[in-house]
Amino acid sequence: MRTFAAAALMLALALPAHAQTITARTPPAAQPTPDAQPQQELDRIARARDNLAALLDGRGSVAELTPQELQDVIAFDARVRGNATDARPTRQRCVDNEVRRLGGRPSQLDWQVIRLKCRD
Repeated sequence: MRTFAAAALMLALALPAHAQTITARTPPAAQPTPDAQPQQELDRIARARDNLAALLDGRGSVAELTPQELQDVIAFDARVRGNATDARPTRQRCVDNEVRRLGGRPSQLDWQVIRLKCRD
């Protein structure tokens, strides 16, 4: 798993030479249109990748980043490393862990125990 994360990080950081600088900050748009939303999200991801590369190479500092850019860099780094936050509800995580613990195929009795164990 670490090898995959390291390979993904190296792949993400393999940037063309012209993309090796911290990108200029642009003022946020007043109200983005729904069609522009995905493109803006991709732009934020690209800026986070570029900023992370600059930080790792020593060409930039955390102090130069806005709070939003810093959050984007942290989220991008966590995603690349495979440490993304788990958005599942607590009950669902409990059920998934118990099913995994039982080998993925719980019996009817096991399901009843899981329901009791993973109540909210």
